[in-house]
Amino acid sequence: MAVGLVAYIVLTRGSSVLVALAAVTPLTIGGAVAAHLLTLSLRTEAWRTVLRAAGGERLEPRAVHAANAGAFLAGTLQGQAALPARVALLRRYGGAGAPPTSQVALADAPIVMFEVCASAILAAIASTAVGTIPRWAPWAMLAGALAILAALRLAYARFRHRRIAAGLGVIADPDLRNRLALIVGAFTAMAFVRTWIVLGGFDLPTDPAHVCLVLFTMGAVGLLPLGIGTGPAATVAALGTTNLATATAAGMVVSAATILAVLIYAGAVWAWRALVPERVPLAAAVAVEVAVGETPPG
Repeated sequence: MAVGLVAYIVLTRGSSVLVALAAVTPLTIGGAVAAHLLTLSLRTEAWRTVLRAAGGERLEPRAVHAANAGAFLAGTLQGQAALPARVALLRRYGGAGAPPTSQVALADAPIVMFEVCASAILAAIASTAVGTIPRWAPWAMLAGALAILAALRLAYARFRHRRIAAGLGVIADPDLRNRLALIVGAFTAMAFVRTWIVLGGFDLPTDPAHVCLVLFTMGAVGLLPLGIGTGPAATVAALGTTNLATATAAGMVVSAATILAVLIYAGAVWAWRALVPERVPLAAAVAVEVAVGETPPG
């Protein structure tokens, strides 16, 4: 419905949308791109944390960032394509240090459930701005996510000897679990900042309740196969009653900032991987020196 409304707005109020877009400042776009760049980096750090618990301790940070950059590119066009792209690229860039696919099959599950917890908090704040979200719904959502996390912890304890359960290992490690929770909280905060910057640039409501409403709506709409249409669809669904044309323009800027940030991030990490020599693990270097020292002359 939101997508159809966006198309209708563009067709019937295209001039108003263009006027709103023309009024936005480069500072707004630059701030949104910078905030999303930090979000992408933090998302990769969340994945690195899960991989450490799943047997990926030997993976270099740049290999993980390079693999996730490809996943972000794929996810920009189609969200459901991100996971297979991430796993395939990790095998390519990680080399011998990459854990088998079976070990990372469930690696996204802990991240997703912590994100659901963060979304529940966003929904609780957003419910104070609109009456369409029942006050009890966010807490039911949070309780459900925590229950699933507990169930995943029990599943890991029961099946930890099997490779497929390795991706859940982060839940059983208190240090890594806390680190993951902090990182998810950090990239949720950066997404809040990005949304706040864009809404402020269009003179749309920037109070915490409305920013959380837009963020929560983006998460819900993002489950649909809309690709770059997620931003406009979400802002129209959340703020369309305020100003349809301006909300549509703001959503377009969110999508544009997302694409720019993904392109910059991918270019930066792939250049990092190509230009900086690969580090040889200390244990491997020692083994080579010993082998060379033991080789007989001639």
